[in-house]
Amino acid sequence: MPEKFQFFDGKRFTRDDKTGYYLCATADDGKRKRMHVYVWEYFNGPVPKGYHIHHIDGDKSNNNIKNLQLLLAMEHEKLHGSMWTDEQRNRARKNIEKASIKAKEWHGSKAGHEWHKMHYEKMKEKLHQVHKFNCLMCGKEFQSPQIKSKFCCNNCKSAYRRKKGVDNITKICSLCGGEYTANRYNKTKFCPICRNKKHKKNRQS
Repeated sequence: MPEKFQFFDGKRFTRDDKTGYYLCATADDGKRKRMHVYVWEYFNGPVPKGYHIHHIDGDKSNNNIKNLQLLLAMEHEKLHGSMWTDEQRNRARKNIEKASIKAKEWHGSKAGHEWHKMHYEKMKEKLHQVHKFNCLMCGKEFQSPQIKSKFCCNNCKSAYRRKKGVDNITKICSLCGGEYTANRYNKTKFCPICRNKKHKKNRQS
């Protein structure tokens, strides 16, 4: 069992029984800093935004600077997620389910309705703000409440996708067995050469 207290830079850090992390006995700006973060910042300066400090050996009681690594927050969370046991995953899943039920109850309560009303009043100007754009296909200027709009209509959007070959796939010609490229939504069964031959034959007959 790891010791309850650790000391660094004249400060005492107490182990949190729930998380296993060591918290500073004194608060900094109203927040008690975790020991591994405090140690890393002591040697390197403030942790950059979007980064976490990781215990290399996975031991939260080993707060030696050589055991601490700066990682992107996303990489750190992904790493710890892959190290979870089935029991930890089940516990996390149950906590999320409980939180979802509580959140649903709150959003349906009087306090929740009041919050949504207040939030809407605060955000309604931004929600209904109209932006100007130029269509990527036809170049026509148009307006939209969406922050990122590229096309003035669905016809232009479809035409642009056809022009750029976004939906193109490789098909096998039903007549000659050769490969050809065509839009996935086209019902064509023949390559251009065989299709022309069939049209020519039909005209002659």
